[in-house]
Amino acid sequence: MTAHTTQPAPGTDTAPEPESEPATVLVTTPRGVVGRHVTEALRDRSDVRFLVRSAATAQALEGAVRGKVFRGDATNAEDVRRAVEGVDRLFLAHPFAEDQIAAEATLGMAAVEAGVRRIVKLGARRFGSGIAPDAVTGNHDVITDRLRDAGIAELTVLQPDRFLQNFLPAATAIAQGTLADPAGPGARGYVDVRDIADVAVAELLADRPVGGAIEISGPAALTLAELAASFGNALGVPVRHIDIPLGDAWRAGLAERGVSPQTIDGLHDLYTNYRREGVAGLGEGVQRVLGRPPRSADDFAMQVLRPAASPGVPGPGC
Repeated sequence: MTAHTTQPAPGTDTAPEPESEPATVLVTTPRGVVGRHVTEALRDRSDVRFLVRSAATAQALEGAVRGKVFRGDATNAEDVRRAVEGVDRLFLAHPFAEDQIAAEATLGMAAVEAGVRRIVKLGARRFGSGIAPDAVTGNHDVITDRLRDAGIAELTVLQPDRFLQNFLPAATAIAQGTLADPAGPGARGYVDVRDIADVAVAELLADRPVGGAIEISGPAALTLAELAASFGNALGVPVRHIDIPLGDAWRAGLAERGVSPQTIDGLHDLYTNYRREGVAGLGEGVQRVLGRPPRSADDFAMQVLRPAASPGVPGPGC
């Protein structure tokens, strides 16, 4: 992305026009599960901005990134207009929450109006035919449709399967031999979010992005029992999967952790769809965009889960 000029061809008097200047990129949710890896990849670039909501996050980032940090609310039109002014490319992401559609739509519409040319949106893998979208995946469809209707010139929608990093909060329990999860007996292409971030960065910086919907998964569809075995191999302990029924006890457990009723309903329907789908297809996005195979569950278990489950024990190089 560094601009440079080329020399005129022999025998000519006019030099060719210089290559375009680096495009300004805005990263939203820079401390999110995927966003933190996007931020890490772009931290040394002065042409990248970061939009955060809290003062604590702003303070943490300001000493860690070279680009400018904007503090604002993604649902506030004035904050958003200030953040997208002069931006050419946008990484658009927001966690599943009551304000997700409002936040992403506000950002997206303001970006288009401000002249942003390219949006790389973090979405979710769609289910097969015959399965109605749940709120989690359905929100992404609503937002994507609005972006297309707004006339964004270049739109990439990343559609990853389940994040392996979402198992990290349960690292202690996994190290004690239990992987509890309500997704049922089916098999999925669990994906390392480092791969999602790598694809996002490539699409943000490319002169000619792949664009469109990009399905992202790991290299193999694994059952939760197989995933537990992979985790156990890395940790040196037997790990077994325990299926969690999607009943009142499951709901109560989430509510005690402060999860809103609307979010609980959305997660319930998402896990129900996982159970209905059974074996999920695999995405080829990592290979298409990066020209390499995706990281495996074994890679994640050794490089990420093992250090998280055993503080002080370094994992192999990433």
